[in-house]
Amino acid sequence: MTQVCIHWFRKGLRLHDNPALIAALKDCKELYPVFILDPYLHNAQVGINRRRFLIGALKDLDCSLRKLNSRLFVLRGKPEDVFPKLFKEWNVTKLTYEYDTEPYSLNRDEKVTSLARKHAVKVIYKISHTLYNIERIIEENGGKPPLTYKRLQAIVQKLGPPTKPISAPHLKSMKDVKTPCSEKFEEKYGIPTPEELGLESTSLGEELFPGGEQEALRRLDEHMKKAVQDS
Repeated sequence: MTQVCIHWFRKGLRLHDNPALIAALKDCKELYPVFILDPYLHNAQVGINRRRFLIGALKDLDCSLRKLNSRLFVLRGKPEDVFPKLFKEWNVTKLTYEYDTEPYSLNRDEKVTSLARKHAVKVIYKISHTLYNIERIIEENGGKPPLTYKRLQAIVQKLGPPTKPISAPHLKSMKDVKTPCSEKFEEKYGIPTPEELGLESTSLGEELFPGGEQEALRRLDEHMKKAVQDS
């Protein structure tokens, strides 16, 4: 075990079906699970319910990580400003993340990857936000995005079934992996408060759709049971 790794959580705030997280654990002696409050994505223009959902998802993720003797490190700022400091402070040798296809994300990730190379940090990304590799679909369509659903169906039929989801890490797979923790980390890297994200408790209504992986799994299980009953 030689690697000091940051796993960068972005959209996929989950442990299940997270191949990039599994890649982070390979040959890893120290793991830093990180989420960054990017001002471009998390600002006052974001709706109240979305901000509350994010807090719930981050709390749930942190809780799941703590059951594995780890924790979530939440940072604030532009990723291209945050990562160089972390690379130096934590002596990072590997960075993993889930591939994103949106223009802003691609540009952001290119900047971070370039910075990682300058700090001799190996970068690994995995495709799990989408069922298929978007670039592969475009390639199969002659270099252009398919413009009809029928054409997309024909392409994915040719590609075959999507990769099956993988299990979440467990204590056994984490037994040789440490996450440095101290009391000072709570204030420095803690989950954002509703007030920090501009939420006033008096203005919030009932939370109909709580955030978090555990709630998502519960809803999925509930839906599948109902589907079986109705079939």
